[in-house]
Amino acid sequence: QQHQQQQQQQQHQQQADGGKATILTSIFNLANNVAGAGLLTLAAGKATGTGWVPAVITCVALAFGSGHTFGLIGRACEMTDETTFKGLWSRAFDEGTAWLVDSMIFCQTFLASIIYIGLLGDIFSALVVAHNNPSVPSILHRRTGVILSVASCILLPLNMIRDLSTLGFTSILGLVAVLYTVFFITVRALDGTYALGTVGGQAMGKFIAQPESLLALPSFKKSTWFHMDLNSLVLVSNLGLAFIAHYNGPSYWKALKEWTSERFQKVSLRAYAVLALLYTVTMVAGYSTFGDVCQGNILLNYSSRDVLSTLGRFATFFSIIFGFPLVSNGNREGLKNVAAYFGHDAVADPKHHGKLVTVMLTLTTTAAIFLKDIKLIAGLSGAVMGSALVYICPTLVYARIVGKTKGWDSPEYGVARRNLLFIPFGVFTASMGVAMTLKNTILA
Repeated sequence: QQHQQQQQQQQHQQQADGGKATILTSIFNLANNVAGAGLLTLAAGKATGTGWVPAVITCVALAFGSGHTFGLIGRACEMTDETTFKGLWSRAFDEGTAWLVDSMIFCQTFLASIIYIGLLGDIFSALVVAHNNPSVPSILHRRTGVILSVASCILLPLNMIRDLSTLGFTSILGLVAVLYTVFFITVRALDGTYALGTVGGQAMGKFIAQPESLLALPSFKKSTWFHMDLNSLVLVSNLGLAFIAHYNGPSYWKALKEWTSERFQKVSLRAYAVLALLYTVTMVAGYSTFGDVCQGNILLNYSSRDVLSTLGRFATFFSIIFGFPLVSNGNREGLKNVAAYFGHDAVADPKHHGKLVTVMLTLTTTAAIFLKDIKLIAGLSGAVMGSALVYICPTLVYARIVGKTKGWDSPEYGVARRNLLFIPFGVFTASMGVAMTLKNTILA
């Protein structure tokens, strides 16, 4: 008993001290790590036909909904002293089902890896074609050639690195790329360089006067103020992808100084408020520039002669290059954990590291080559995994932990149960998001 009391005192002292991250630092880290490739797809999500007003409301509402469910993870950690999402799941259900969490993380990071590789192919091939340098090998003028070259010559060696702390600088690089992308997209939306020109006197933008440098001229036939239909679920799916961070929630809880659910909730809501601002600005600025022709990767819409967009492509390219090993490492760890549960311990053997890296990179690279429009994979990933990891799992885990801790008849559980309303919303957006994504891509 004395030993148990000492353990409890140590746990309470650890909780009082917590990690080293202040609220401001945690807000920065969370917003920085969530914001990424997802914001490049938002203008295309709006371009499926959602009006200006519902598009902005959807972005802001889902940001705060996602922030709320992220905050529930902190409350669950406070009640259980768990510091992993897998641990929370085990406390809510049982350890025998914890492999489901690893499976979801594996699927999410696998799809994210495909998106990243596809973006690399899109961005670099566009840069090569834009500058038309005869010294560049012809294979790099094609998306498939770029993907194969980058995967074999750059991503494979980087993924062989076992100590990922050497890639810690990528966090700052990713932040710079995101902020610069938001900056130049906003500038181009305001400076008139992509203006179509009107009889009323607005001059034609200088890049519109060079149509050969564009994939397509801007079009605003679908632009409305208030229209909203089932196609709007494509935007909802894209936002689901853009807001995923919840399976890493316990890590942010553990890092926060002076653990309390109130402090964690402040971090969550403020970080997602920052994301709502960044995403709304990017979506609105991107669509106001190109309208209905926005690509799944908005960077592809900009002129090959646009210096600002070229710098944005370079910044994004290198941030993805050095951030990819972190994503793929999470992918491999998820696979190892699932394999171990089913008795295949050899997958996690360090001597098989090289083979595992090669196999996983081959699979994701092959998928990225055949899935030429990231709008498809981003939509499917956001619809299925976004719904599961943002709306369904956190609320289900939190409610069950409250029920087990406070009692199924307690007032606390009665309040916690209200969060389960996110579950039917998540199921609906997952099923219909998949259907609408397929309708607007493969079946279009």
